[in-house]
Amino acid sequence: MDVFLAGTDSLKLTRIARQDPDLALVPAGDAHRHADQSPLDIAALRLALPEGMSTFRPAEPLSLTFFSRESRSSAACVSSRALLTRLPSDSFLEVIQANGDPWPYAGSGELRLFVESPGLSLVRMEQQVQRLVKHGALTPNAAFIKLLTFPMEACGLYARDPSDPAHGPCAFELEPIQSPEKIVELLDDLEGIRGLRRARRAASLVQSGAGSPEETLLSLAFKLPESLGGIEAPAFLENEPIGWPQEVRHLIEHKQMRPDFNWPGHLTAGEYNGKDHISEEAFEEDQRRIRDYQRCGISVFPASYKNVRTVHALNGYLASVAHSLAKTEGPEFEARVRRALEDEGATHARKVLLSQTLPAIPSEKPCW
Repeated sequence: MDVFLAGTDSLKLTRIARQDPDLALVPAGDAHRHADQSPLDIAALRLALPEGMSTFRPAEPLSLTFFSRESRSSAACVSSRALLTRLPSDSFLEVIQANGDPWPYAGSGELRLFVESPGLSLVRMEQQVQRLVKHGALTPNAAFIKLLTFPMEACGLYARDPSDPAHGPCAFELEPIQSPEKIVELLDDLEGIRGLRRARRAASLVQSGAGSPEETLLSLAFKLPESLGGIEAPAFLENEPIGWPQEVRHLIEHKQMRPDFNWPGHLTAGEYNGKDHISEEAFEEDQRRIRDYQRCGISVFPASYKNVRTVHALNGYLASVAHSLAKTEGPEFEARVRRALEDEGATHARKVLLSQTLPAIPSEKPCW
């Protein structure tokens, strides 16, 4: 029995699998083309699904994808959707037991569980946010920013809480499950699905390596065009190790560091400090890191929740980073950024950016 979860249920299981060391996500290849979607054994499926996934009922049905109209489940506790378009390879990820064991399943045959790949999930999320736009719950710009947060998480090093993504604690230091390039490639091969145009636009703006929701916020603020609340900074790396210059290695206190944001050709870095940086031990560690950056001639700009929680605070932080980047980019760059930070339309766009990306509770990302 092959079960393909869809929409928010797919995203929920994806987050569970990312955080659970006993589970793994692997590309599913062409499994959807040869799927065994015989009638569901609902009772056996409830027992097999991970904790938190088995409480589906008619009022809150489990969303599943089927690949023919005939195979759709008629169970009242299942929301069935027939996906009839041609799908490229690796449109889905399989959720497997990390030790290679099959899923414990009381039904007949062997159970295989699949979730939507980040690219396919992006299209599904686009369809959902457009319904919110239609009903006036989101503006088009807010919907687009909200849409961007899903692939940023998938290509990042964190996962939101499966049961309470908005307020629950994140898991950190995870492996990304996709790259922006793979998402773009999949969407380029897709056709005949509503929402592709905006999903492709979102995929073109995704950056890999964000380590927390706040880092996603800053990444978008650095990268996005002014019309979406960003400053269009030069290309940067996220959470990638940097090498120390040979001449200062004897002075360095850390064997390796991994700035949250790094502009290697501009000798500029940014770091977001989570809640546990408020302790005395974390404060001292931050000072050691800053000294190491300074020994290498790198200007580093630490940020905390207070630097991103309002437009005014965020503008101040972006202006400081832009001033450092201008040493290489030139005064015209800084002047353009300053105009963007003062422009009424761009400021409103930044408020929208904050409204969709700022977590209600500061992340407790660990210090390194």
